[in-house]
Amino acid sequence: MARRTSLLAPAVPAPTPQVASDDATTPSPAPAEKPAAARTGGKRPGKYHLGAYFDPADPSAEAFRVLAARTRRSHQELLAEAIADLVAKYDAERQFGRS
Repeated sequence: MARRTSLLAPAVPAPTPQVASDDATTPSPAPAEKPAAARTGGKRPGKYHLGAYFDPADPSAEAFRVLAARTRRSHQELLAEAIADLVAKYDAERQFGRS
């Protein structure tokens, strides 16, 4: 498995390499490690993941899978509709002062 890079890597300045001295008795320092490259966002740049984990035997999770199959809609489409309905239910626009 590949090692994950730090999210702070772009903000941390790269170490400056030391100039080798003419004195042969001092050991040379270990080469500086390259700073990690910033993550590019994967397959869906500009998007973020919103989800949850459910027990496969959970009746709600099973009903969701059946609904997706019967309506021939993706899980993403169904979740977007469900979130929109939830926001409307709680009138989030008014509650959070975004009106």
